[in-house]
Amino acid sequence: MSKFNIKVARIEAVAGAEEDAQVRITFQVDRGPTTFQVPIFMSIGEFDDTEMVQAARSTLHRTFVELAAQSQSWKLSAKDLQQLSNVSSRPKA
Repeated sequence: MSKFNIKVARIEAVAGAEEDAQVRITFQVDRGPTTFQVPIFMSIGEFDDTEMVQAARSTLHRTFVELAAQSQSWKLSAKDLQQLSNVSSRPKA
């Protein structure tokens, strides 16, 4: 499998009260025909501008780690996938 290409697509201020102002840092994730975006919200007061993207990358990583943990039970072995393929009622191409 090829690697994912992950880049910062946008950095935008989010409208809101000054005391809880936020920035939305949107990451673009690409691999072959699969592409999606993940917005990460950061409080403006928590980090300097130069640290904001670095902190957002860390948050993105934590998000995917949590997603992987929550979906671990969905993982199928090669044998399981072959069994599912064998019971498929779709006509072969």
